[in-house]
Amino acid sequence: MEDIYLITVNVAGLVYIDDIDEIFSIIKEGDHLDLFREKDNRYDEHAILVKYDGKKIGYVPRADNIILANLMDAGKMLYGVVVNTYIEYVYVGDEFKVVKFKIFLKE
Repeated sequence: MEDIYLITVNVAGLVYIDDIDEIFSIIKEGDHLDLFREKDNRYDEHAILVKYDGKKIGYVPRADNIILANLMDAGKMLYGVVVNTYIEYVYVGDEFKVVKFKIFLKE
């Protein structure tokens, strides 16, 4: 059986990761992302942590995490696959890093 594609999102919170420049420089299309339910997160009861190669890079966006969190709470295994990475320039000299990824349900 094939794994089930659920949604494509951008990693939220990259700007809060201390070593994101180093990590961002090595992430590439097709790389695997691990997803972990973070039930005790004081800011979001449905938080899902995103890790790349064992390192925290951010979270599944709050607007998209409720159903995914419910699946994980029910024992389902979810994971991510990087679609692409890019940099947006909001203002001159102000970079905004983006990691877009697909979320799959492991069958």
